[in-house]
Amino acid sequence: MTLPKTPLRQAAIAGIAMLTTAVTFGAALSPTPAMARSGAYYRATLEQPVERRQEIIRGGTFICSGTICVGTQARSRPANVCKSVAEEFGPVASFSVAGTDLDAEALAECRAEQTEG
Repeated sequence: MTLPKTPLRQAAIAGIAMLTTAVTFGAALSPTPAMARSGAYYRATLEQPVERRQEIIRGGTFICSGTICVGTQARSRPANVCKSVAEEFGPVASFSVAGTDLDAEALAECRAEQTEG
C-alpha cells in the first residue's frame, strides 16, 4: 500500500530533507574541540577573541571562533600561513602544524610581523 502524494505531505518531506541537510553541513563546518585538537592541519591561538567566521587563506580554509582558529592544509610555508592568519584575524599567540608547534624562530618571525604592521 502506498500513501497518496498530497502537496502537504510533499512539503513536509522537503522540509525534513532541508533541515537534515542544514544540520549535517552545520555540524561538519563547526570547529569542535576534537577538530581543534586533532582533526585540523593548522591550529592557531589568537591573543584577542574574534566572532566566528571562515576565510580562505593561502588555499586553506580557516574557521576562527573566540581565540581558536583551525584550518586545512594551505599551499605555503607554515610561517607564511601564520603571518596571513595574523593579518586576517589578529595577533597570534601560538601556531601549530599537524600537531607540532611552530619552532621558536618561525613564531617569533610571525609575531614580529604583527608588531611592525
